[in-house]
Amino acid sequence: MRIRIIGFPLLFISGLAQAQTGTMTTDQDTPFSFSRCFSHVPLRLDAGADDTNAPITVTADVLNATRDGKILYQGDVQVVQAQRQFNADYVELEQQSRDIRAEGNIHFTDGTITVESDRTLTGNLNTKDTELDQARYQLHGDPGRGQARQVRMTDETNRVDLSGASYTTCPPNEEAWQLRASSVRVEQDEVFGEAWNAVLWLGKVPVFYFPYIKFPVKDERQSGLLYPSFDLSSEHGVDIRLPYYWNIAPNYDATLTPRYMERRGTAAQLEFRYLPVEGQSGTLYGEYLDSDDKLGDTEWQDKARWLFNWRHNARFDAEGHWRGRVDYTKVAGWDYAYVDDFSPPVGILVEDQLMQSFRGGYYDRSWQLTAEMRDYQILKPERLTPFQLAPSLALTSYQHLGVVDLSMDGELTRFTNDGRDVYEATRFHAEPRLIYTLVDTPAGQLTADAGAYYTHYEQDVPSQLDSRLGFNPDQLDSSADRLLPRLRLNGTLVFDRDTSWFGQAFTQTLEPQFQYLYVPFKDQDHIGLYDTTDMRQDYYSLFSDRRFAGLDRIGDANQLTGGFTSRIYDTEGIERLRLALAQSYNFVSPRVRLFPNDTASDTKRSFLTFEGDLNLDGNWFVHTEAQQDTRNNRLAAGNITLEYNRQGKLAQLGFRHLNQRYYPDARLTDDLNQLGGTFSWPLDPQWRLIGGYYRDIELNRNIDSLIGLRYDSCCWAVSLVWEQWQKEDKLLNPTSTLQETTIGLRFELKGLSSLGTGSGEFTPGTKLLPYYRPFNLNN
Repeated sequence: MRIRIIGFPLLFISGLAQAQTGTMTTDQDTPFSFSRCFSHVPLRLDAGADDTNAPITVTADVLNATRDGKILYQGDVQVVQAQRQFNADYVELEQQSRDIRAEGNIHFTDGTITVESDRTLTGNLNTKDTELDQARYQLHGDPGRGQARQVRMTDETNRVDLSGASYTTCPPNEEAWQLRASSVRVEQDEVFGEAWNAVLWLGKVPVFYFPYIKFPVKDERQSGLLYPSFDLSSEHGVDIRLPYYWNIAPNYDATLTPRYMERRGTAAQLEFRYLPVEGQSGTLYGEYLDSDDKLGDTEWQDKARWLFNWRHNARFDAEGHWRGRVDYTKVAGWDYAYVDDFSPPVGILVEDQLMQSFRGGYYDRSWQLTAEMRDYQILKPERLTPFQLAPSLALTSYQHLGVVDLSMDGELTRFTNDGRDVYEATRFHAEPRLIYTLVDTPAGQLTADAGAYYTHYEQDVPSQLDSRLGFNPDQLDSSADRLLPRLRLNGTLVFDRDTSWFGQAFTQTLEPQFQYLYVPFKDQDHIGLYDTTDMRQDYYSLFSDRRFAGLDRIGDANQLTGGFTSRIYDTEGIERLRLALAQSYNFVSPRVRLFPNDTASDTKRSFLTFEGDLNLDGNWFVHTEAQQDTRNNRLAAGNITLEYNRQGKLAQLGFRHLNQRYYPDARLTDDLNQLGGTFSWPLDPQWRLIGGYYRDIELNRNIDSLIGLRYDSCCWAVSLVWEQWQKEDKLLNPTSTLQETTIGLRFELKGLSSLGTGSGEFTPGTKLLPYYRPFNLNN
């Protein structure tokens, strides 16, 4: 008997389970309440690979055999094979024809899906054809569930047909939405299934009709249309995208997306992905708009707007020593506003620059040799073009020999520039170092660091120079050498004690740190600036051996830096408080400057620099920084952030200050004083309110404002977001800013799709100032 009935449960699960799971599975949003949304969902138990060979047990209250060759199972019929289980009130097996019939309380589960029916199941163990009436199904580990008026399966064609099928992710009796189709067909050897006359229902109202759609039934790829997206914005008006996926080969594919923008025109987006050989992968991405309707009546009205991006990563050997990387992004040369206008999903815009980089080399634990060619595209009118690395060859090596560490950093770089009246150069730099560890214990460390800087320049200086460079032609030498020794002594002590506050035990540390740095002065005004600028000053930079970022200026130093850090840990080892204070004293005022015409500083003391972090109780956090000019008793810069973060409730308030006289590169017309904050707060389990507001106090204007409200249930959500921010008009009026306002309404059907306007994100961060946590505690 067990052998005769084995085909029935295996046939059933191989057909319906795969059809329903493949038909309806999509990415799910995390439900807002697990207990409410998933209490009806069984846990998923994946069947073992050898379940088909597991023994089958058949039990029933009554077993009868008739003279015409039928076997009848009656009363609580149970068929069990490993995790598969089939139940019915009545099962009838015709031994000669091998027809099977089951009736009443039909229940089937295999750990991945549960199927139930109060009607009839018929089938044949020879042909393995099966029909089930009025079936209900529930996926395991997934909220997807639904019904089918009739399920028909055939083993010969490996096909499943469903009539009157439905699908939803909503809990029982809360069907806010359903997808219903008159007929569904799944060819289990194929990647996609098909559905006809599919209708999306919101409650009891049909809202969208699909005459024919294809859906995935396997985790494989096949060419076809993807889900469209609909957006609405003040920049583009109605914005519709309809992507088409092209499965070119197992290791190549492409997505072509026509994009209609009501106020700009019709654009095309193309993404091509490739895996040519093992260890190499890449993506080519492009956007093209033949002409922009918003630029009518301007000099750019008939010009195409486009973007090209190429990303490639390569590993040329199994160990990963030889590697290569490409990161290349470019837009039309005149199109300064492309990234701001279209927000492409590729390319990184830093200080209005798009990078084009080709990098490769040999990487080992103790040494690395890399070569790079790099260029930048400036997306800001009237800004100097950065120097190109054409190319740069860099060597970094490090050897640990007991108490001695040896290192060597070197590079050979050719700097070129496409600008007019700009100097160029070839630079060779070598920097050997020897680090001797005098003391290395938990209570303290002391290291001595000796080294040298050698740099040689071959500079091509034109007879006239762009005045924005800050040099005259006669100030730069065609050939220049620089050799500077360096000596550094750095030490730290660690003291700790047990203490208590407010009846709670803590451990407090006091960690004094000092550094002596000596680098002699050498005049460097005859060397151009290729990759060098001032370094931002904070507590950690005071203990660096560099005053400038880059190699074109090596700051002179006869300097002693002192500071301390104090930390407080609770009994669980959580760092609750960190305070750090430091200042540098120069025995001789530094004389090296960026530009020849800069006024030499007579200041011997650096800013008194302070940093503090506080974790009060795991919910309240504070971070603050300050740089004080002790000679003039002025606050050069400072910021403070206060945050409350507990169980989904978030509120952050921040203030920052910059004194314009200390930060000329910021091009401030007055001191910078900005105040703002952001929050994300649940009003109840289903409603959440977010907001953000940042204001420039000196200019008395809004920087960025946001307010949003979201309703979130188990299977659907709706959000409304209003935002207003300052946007540069880089094409039409580069010297001014525009106030941009958007209102986004988004309706989401969890487990199916999202329809509406605006972006799908619902976070407290604003467009210009994303939310982040600045706290540096070790928790």
